[in-house]
Amino acid sequence: MLPSAVSSVTVRVSIGPQRCPVRGCASSTVRGVHALYVGLVGLVGIVGAAVGASLDPLGQQLADRSRAADERRRAAREARAAEEGGAADSTDRTPTDDAAADASADEAPEVRHLLPSGHSTVRTSAAAVVTGVLWAAATHAVQPFLALTPFLAFLALAVAVSFTDLSHRLVPRQLLYGGLGVIVPLLVIVSAVEHTWSHLFWAAICGAAAFAVFFVIWFLVPRGMGFGDVRLSGVIGLTVGYLGVVHAYVAFLVGFVVGVVFGLVLMVGSSAGRKTRIPFAPALCIGAVVAIVWGDPLVHHVFHAGS
Repeated sequence: MLPSAVSSVTVRVSIGPQRCPVRGCASSTVRGVHALYVGLVGLVGIVGAAVGASLDPLGQQLADRSRAADERRRAAREARAAEEGGAADSTDRTPTDDAAADASADEAPEVRHLLPSGHSTVRTSAAAVVTGVLWAAATHAVQPFLALTPFLAFLALAVAVSFTDLSHRLVPRQLLYGGLGVIVPLLVIVSAVEHTWSHLFWAAICGAAAFAVFFVIWFLVPRGMGFGDVRLSGVIGLTVGYLGVVHAYVAFLVGFVVGVVFGLVLMVGSSAGRKTRIPFAPALCIGAVVAIVWGDPLVHHVFHAGS
């Protein structure tokens, strides 16, 4: 049977205003536990904000380096083609992080600089706030704390990737590989402690399947997305797939819906045409966030899966 949710991992903490059965007053013990729980959520949020503020400028630096490397490779291909007396191969399928680089032969307009690039206090502050809020929300949604750690790492990565894609229209491979270097060991540790190796197996299946599907899309329509989106799909499939196969389905379904809505908004609010290229990584990350934080109620009430 395919796992729809990690029952031994996704245990929600519910602390309500219970009453003392003898005196009819609010239990001091419950109030104390509730205060500790709220304090923990707040502390995790603060740490998340600090992590988000650190990753945002790092993402900008990695995006600049990736774009420069992609441009050097493209210039080298053009130089070799010129030396051979021909044109550069427009059907080249060399993976790049930059969707614009993959689509250089297409004259369709591009959406760029939806967020300021480089040093930006406003953008970095926004990334810190978003990361802190997501960490706090995930702390409330996923228990115990050990099981939460790989998802905190993913959420920090998702925010950095989204802000970088909105500012550069590029998903740096170094950022994704570094995130995987943290997420995978944490998933292994959680599986060992919670004895949920089957969930790790299905997480790997979801990651491989998502990467394969996006790779086929990229190979057939390279102008539609950069290879960074393909790599990101594998990371999302792996991480969210640990919660369940249906959770991974929800993540990509919501991601595609958000991507379509985002594209329509840009078309209506600007002179962009239907062929305009838009950043897709933020939409995918929003879908993953929905699946992680609100995946259980969606799976149980909408898809009627799980117990």
